Amino acid sequence: MNAQLVQEGIPVLAEQLPILMVAYFQEHAMTQQDIANVLQKDKAGIQRSVQTLHKDGFLKIESDIEDKRKNMVSLTTSGKFVCERIQALVIAFDNQVMGHFTEEERKTFISYLDRVAAVIEK
Repeated sequence: MNAQLVQEGIPVLAEQLPILMVAYFQEHAMTQQDIANVLQKDKAGIQRSVQTLHKDGFLKIESDIEDKRKNMVSLTTSGKFVCERIQALVIAFDNQVMGHFTEEERKTFISYLDRVAAVIEK
């Protein structure tokens, strides 16, 4: 995955993608703890990646107005651009893979994935 990102000119590690995508799909800035909770990761690991992404210009970190102990994390313009490029790559990959299946096979495959997700959520 990292090699593919480099090949596409996206200077982000695969481990950092979930953090960017969580920030991308949120309407408002989130705390680092919120991101850790969504991703079910430890806060220290998230904090390291957030700091790296901030240093690389993809995330903005600001102190919470109400609680200065908390950092609010949001995407920069560069971060949004990278997320949009990643989404386009994922869609293209999905289309490339699913293009080898009939409509019926796609529906069956998706139904299996839905069942797996339902089992995992229990």
